Amino acid sequence: MKRGSKLVFATLIVPALLLAQTQSNGQPAQSQPNDNKPAYAQPADASGPDAKTSAATPQVADKPATSPAAAAEKPKPKAPVPYPIMSTAAKNRARQLYDYFLHGQHAQLYASYSPGMRNSSTQARLTTVSKQVTAKLGTPGELLSENFLPSLTQPITVYTRVTKYSKSKEPVFSILAVNEQGELDTLQIAPVLEPPKDEYVDYQDKVKLRLPFDGTWMVSQGGRKVSENAYAGSEDDRYAVSFMFLKDGRPFENDGKKNEDFYCWGQPVLAPAAGTVVQIVGNAPDHAPGNPPETVSRGNYVVIAHGNSEFSLVPYLKAGSIKVRNGRRVKEGDKIGECGNSGSSTAPHIAYRLQNTRGFPLPKSLPAQFVDYAADGKEVASGEPVRGQTVANKEKAPAVETAAKPQ
Repeated sequence: MKRGSKLVFATLIVPALLLAQTQSNGQPAQSQPNDNKPAYAQPADASGPDAKTSAATPQVADKPATSPAAAAEKPKPKAPVPYPIMSTAAKNRARQLYDYFLHGQHAQLYASYSPGMRNSSTQARLTTVSKQVTAKLGTPGELLSENFLPSLTQPITVYTRVTKYSKSKEPVFSILAVNEQGELDTLQIAPVLEPPKDEYVDYQDKVKLRLPFDGTWMVSQGGRKVSENAYAGSEDDRYAVSFMFLKDGRPFENDGKKNEDFYCWGQPVLAPAAGTVVQIVGNAPDHAPGNPPETVSRGNYVVIAHGNSEFSLVPYLKAGSIKVRNGRRVKEGDKIGECGNSGSSTAPHIAYRLQNTRGFPLPKSLPAQFVDYAADGKEVASGEPVRGQTVANKEKAPAVETAAKPQ
């Protein structure tokens, strides 16, 4: 599997905060610095915000008075943040900042810049960028889609929208990232150049796949379009998907600097369908979030053969969690490992790819059409999850007990 995409997107600049899911054989690479960025791509602070405050002030029960020394040692409750990750306030703030840019309200927009954005740009630069966008793309029209997603590596809400512009033949993809103080941490706007169709565009799975987890997860990458799925820009990985587990809109507690901070860490990863285990690697160490090794790797992974040249690849599993063995038959829903952060994974999450070989010849991904699941609360008989959806397997009906026949 080749690192990154062979397909060159001359104008689309997708920030690392969206691509920072995985980087391995079988998964797309993270975005790299690009000296050919369009002038209207406003850079973000490379380090990102360092917000360490919670979404609400903890309630403290009445307690007897303590000594001054004890009181001094007791940590003070963290102040609430005005724009918690994925909150209504954060989403409305992101739309407001986009409207500032849209309507040329440069002073208001620049006043919202995070310190990192201010260090790399000026209000005059913003005004110039706005004029360049209008000259190149024209004026915005119909909103085609929008969604919100938390970053896996920073305490920010990521807002993406796809809009028609009067001078652009292609839809225009806009990305804004808002931190919990309501500051703008990323602003990028560019036309979306969709990849050409491949030989699997009309492929129908023969295997009946179930989502490889219990509970409700959010799709962090999924869909056929580049604006929906960072994987879609790769010839070999375009149909891969990944998922994050959230509580109150957040993928992690505390500051997300430890794997244990992530709510998905150690959760069971399940076989999506019956088959035979044909490849295993289980000795790769987990690493700290945001610090993947430079070597491209799938980390700890399992490959399951389902027949009909269909194979499931599940990478980045937790070190020491894989219990299945090569040659073993597994049933749908069997535990194959635990959610980890090994290999080129940027932070704990679940990634999945249906592919056409076990590993040689080099595989290409196939559309993963999961069955009997719910997406945003609506039942789906068969479908491909799209970024921003919350998805869960449909609960199977319990077996009906029947009375024993009379003797």
